[in-house]
Amino acid sequence: MLKNDAEITKFYIAKRLYIVVVINVFISLLSITAQIQKEFTSRFNETVNGGITMIANNVLSRTATENYNEENDNHNFTDNVYVDIDNDNSTFNSSSANFVNPEPDLSCLTIKRAYVYWSAADKEKDNGEDNEPSWNFDDLKLMLPGENDYAKITADEVIYRGRDTHFSNDPYVCFKDITQLVAGLNSPYGKYQIANVETKTGFLTQHPNGNTGTSGGWQIVFIYESPALTTKNISIFDGYAHITQSFNNYDIKFSGFQTVPVGHVNAEIILGSLEGDRNLFGDTFQIKNASGNFENLTAPLRASDNFFNSRITLGNNNFIDRHPASLNTLGFDAALFELDNPLNTIIGNNQASTTIKLTSNQETYGLFLLGLSVDVWSPNLFPISLDSTTIANNTNPGESVLFDVNFANTGNDDAINLELLTKLPTNVEFVSANGLPNGVTFSYDMISRDLKFNIENGLVDVGDLPLNLEFELKINDICYFLETNCNLFFELQFEATYNGVENPNLVTTLSSNGLDDCQLGNVLPITINQPTVSWLNPIGDLDRTINTNDIIALNNSQNLEPTPNKCTFQLIKTSGELIPINSCAYSGTYTNTWTFTDACGKTIEDYIQTITINSLSAISNLNDVTISKAVTANGDSWNEYFTITNLESCEFSINLQIYNRWGALIYHTSDYKNNWNGFTNSSSIGSSKKVSTGTYFYIVSLMGSGLKPINGAIYVNTD
Repeated sequence: MLKNDAEITKFYIAKRLYIVVVINVFISLLSITAQIQKEFTSRFNETVNGGITMIANNVLSRTATENYNEENDNHNFTDNVYVDIDNDNSTFNSSSANFVNPEPDLSCLTIKRAYVYWSAADKEKDNGEDNEPSWNFDDLKLMLPGENDYAKITADEVIYRGRDTHFSNDPYVCFKDITQLVAGLNSPYGKYQIANVETKTGFLTQHPNGNTGTSGGWQIVFIYESPALTTKNISIFDGYAHITQSFNNYDIKFSGFQTVPVGHVNAEIILGSLEGDRNLFGDTFQIKNASGNFENLTAPLRASDNFFNSRITLGNNNFIDRHPASLNTLGFDAALFELDNPLNTIIGNNQASTTIKLTSNQETYGLFLLGLSVDVWSPNLFPISLDSTTIANNTNPGESVLFDVNFANTGNDDAINLELLTKLPTNVEFVSANGLPNGVTFSYDMISRDLKFNIENGLVDVGDLPLNLEFELKINDICYFLETNCNLFFELQFEATYNGVENPNLVTTLSSNGLDDCQLGNVLPITINQPTVSWLNPIGDLDRTINTNDIIALNNSQNLEPTPNKCTFQLIKTSGELIPINSCAYSGTYTNTWTFTDACGKTIEDYIQTITINSLSAISNLNDVTISKAVTANGDSWNEYFTITNLESCEFSINLQIYNRWGALIYHTSDYKNNWNGFTNSSSIGSSKKVSTGTYFYIVSLMGSGLKPINGAIYVNTD
């Protein structure tokens, strides 16, 4: 109970003060919540034998092409301009940076990931117009090493855009995965040039008021790997945290790794941010140390109380392998540095997580990228050797081939939950996997063709002897490749998946038949020698000679067919027409051919059959032969000669004898050519002369035909 007016007055004052405090705390909490415009989430988190690096450049400066190396802050100017180095009217800004091999002692690396980020303060003009009305802020132009032209790319994700809510200086952050583009280059090293990063030029007053200044730039993060490098856990987070003096405690936790159990723990940090001024202090970058307390980080050229200070740094130095190479990037920060970890006081042995804290008591900055690379405890089965009993990786259809898988754990953590899996190609069949070490089992699925080996825990601990797994495959038979599928090549590679006892992250290792110059594995290639096929029937085996009038023999000959010496094929027959011999209607040849094409697309040489029609036995009816009835050798072109027709082109030799009515031989020839016109060539009737008009008798013999001679009479008029 309130006893007097004074107490009542104190009560109401206290109550009003309480209400004001509560309201102020509530507003402060809302303000703090509002500063995390996009929570940081994991973009990449894997265990890699490799590392991380970056290139970057800014897009705003004091001049378009010259380096700016003075010590002013970005908000000190009202006339900042686009950086533009390319003399290309299609771009409104452009800058470049060179990417060199981060491990020069290694002949080559594999770029596992390549991410490009671009970010800028993009508050609209005072009249409400967009800064670049003809350009989309989530597009940019990219020119890769060895190229002479830009390619337009669009962000895979707009991580944040302040313009949507008119937040502060309207920052935006865009992301694009360019891994495949970089993988397609002859070399990933060289000049990367980026154009058209939209941003506010001149001067920038934030919403609702306040001079924050202009800022903008781009950054490419490269994650690389090589079996020759140590194992690291690499984590990349992106989002957007707007850190101010009123919002100065934002934690980002890194986990999912297990640092090495003994020895020094090496770690690197990568970051990208906007709006860090060269001379404004109070911005700090903290990490929770091994004792659980947060402490300020320092890095080369970055003081603990002015960490975000408009620089692009790589390692211990300003990164100047770029154009332009301004030492003061006027509000854009990008950095990769080694964590100073004396005696593992920051990150210790067997540590599985750490936390980064963003703070400030004066300076404003906007972090969009944060990554950590740390040496970890991890099993490593590389290389898994896969060999075969083939000679020079060549084999033949129908052969059995033994394969051998050999590996050991060369990492620093015992491997558990180990499986090796491959999918067998369709031109082989699984036979067996006998003699496996104790604790190793296998399974084969005939439908999916998956061959899997399971290895019990404890068989691939650190220091254990190598494991050797053998299995047998049989190459499909000859007829498979000739009739069904001419796939005469296959590759075999196992994928091993496992994790460590201390490090739970999944590790994947591929088997190798050998190592290239980069110490990277390759698949086991097997070539199957192409089978050949020929005709079982020798040349001429189906040839036949038959009489023309033997229709059955002709049909039987036409129904003959050659046989391939292996497998079954669809033969293609081309039947020939009768080709007469010397135009004789009773003799000639049929020529038939067969061929086929195997599954390899190879067409066999034609098999040829010749059926000969014997013209000497072609005449079964002598009435088919036409013989002259009369000869009138008077020069009128009618019946001038004694003719025997329908036999001229049939290769018969005609023996002709002509007798007079008294039986005297007056003409004889063994090769008659239809040329007798009433003259005698026989001495039986005296000297050779024209015979007298009358009836004469002939005997025509078709020599060699086996037919009886043809007899008949002929009237001869020689008057």
